Amino acid sequence: MTMRVLLASLAAGAATLPVPAGAPVAAVEDLTIRSVTLRPATPVVGPADSVRMVIEVVARGVTGPEGVRIKVEPGAPPASAHTSFPVTASRPGTPARPGPGRGPALAPGPVPGPASSARLAPGAAGATSQEGGSRPATGWETWRFAPERSLNRWYPAGPWTVSVTAKGADGAEVTGYTGFLLKRLTRFGGVEAVREGSGVRVTGVLNRVDPQGDLDYAPFPGQPVEILHRPGEKAQWKKVAGATTDSRGHFTRAVGDRTGGEWRIRFQGTNHYAPRLGIVHQVSR
Repeated sequence: MTMRVLLASLAAGAATLPVPAGAPVAAVEDLTIRSVTLRPATPVVGPADSVRMVIEVVARGVTGPEGVRIKVEPGAPPASAHTSFPVTASRPGTPARPGPGRGPALAPGPVPGPASSARLAPGAAGATSQEGGSRPATGWETWRFAPERSLNRWYPAGPWTVSVTAKGADGAEVTGYTGFLLKRLTRFGGVEAVREGSGVRVTGVLNRVDPQGDLDYAPFPGQPVEILHRPGEKAQWKKVAGATTDSRGHFTRAVGDRTGGEWRIRFQGTNHYAPRLGIVHQVSR
């Protein structure tokens, strides 16, 4: 998805971003992207819901109302991408860094539209700059982007790249990259902790948002799950065993020398699917 800056008003009271402690200080005339912040940092989508991201860019030396451009596309940043901030072009005419390659084709579903954004004036918390002009700004500005359409299950899960290009005087440009993981929900079903001899047998099913789109949730095979136990409410949870889901997403594990207490299951997640911590279960006698 490609986003262009559309100058818009931002309600009073919006916060400007502070300078991170220890951040390098650039000369006033430098064209610099100081930081890029994603909210949420890791969007997670379910079968029917969606997530609308907000992207904030802090920059200085930017010229014009469309001086910051954003591109968001599936795939990891290229190996040569500049992914550490701040990113600075010290002299006018510095060539822009090459943009990332095109990501994989989007799956069926709505294509995100352009973003609306607001540009906060330097040094004025909550104020809005309606100034275009060609004179570079002399302080930090926050550019806020809000895509009109949201991410949902039909977009590719896994790594995505956000490329940010700032334009300054005399055509100078600087580009930086950051990324995020788009994940789909997981959930547990049918979890039980049943006393078995001198121990406890824990069983259940791990499901994920169906990657084929035929169902809301489908079994998640071949995944490790952790079995947690604590003797009472005030005790710390401790991993006491692990199991791997079969082709139906089912797991089972006998844990010896424990016949009571509380039990729960944890899935650590993957780059494509979100982690899950199950509810607390008491041992059935």
